[in-house]
Amino acid sequence: MSDPAKGSPTTAPVPGDGAEQLSRSRVLLVSGKPAEAEAVLEALLAEQPEHPGALLLKADMLLECREREGALGLYQRAVAAAPRSSEALNGLARGLHALGRDTEALAAAEEARKLLAEGDNFRQTAPVYLTAVWCLRELRRYREALALAEEGLIRCPDAVLAHWASVVEEELAEAEKERC
Repeated sequence: MSDPAKGSPTTAPVPGDGAEQLSRSRVLLVSGKPAEAEAVLEALLAEQPEHPGALLLKADMLLECREREGALGLYQRAVAAAPRSSEALNGLARGLHALGRDTEALAAAEEARKLLAEGDNFRQTAPVYLTAVWCLRELRRYREALALAEEGLIRCPDAVLAHWASVVEEELAEAEKERC
């Protein structure tokens, strides 16, 4: 099985674990049917209130709709349900970043980064590095952001991370010009 929405290639979804509902919700969402996707998620969360994948997807949907506080609460629940998940910790970091709480967000992203070598967490390498770069950028810690972006690109080449590395590099040059 190679559908990342249903699990790793070596792990088939377990009946009743919510993987099929979560996959269906993701398909509906990318098909432009957010109300239907949300209904499937709500049904899953009614059965399994602390399902990490469902909590994360629902939080992502709320964050997309700029319902930041609601998203943050769901990200916190996802971390409580799966404390060693880089995806959950990165979601929390993104939620905190969206609220302008970049110091806390950076700490969560760093925790996510420390867990990347565990299990399937490696799949979150580019997103975790990207979130950390965004936080460092907002904190105007450009040199650290650039170094972290370069480290991330070595570990996992990614076009979006490369783009943000370029943005940070330009902002670092501007900041140095202003200082002179």
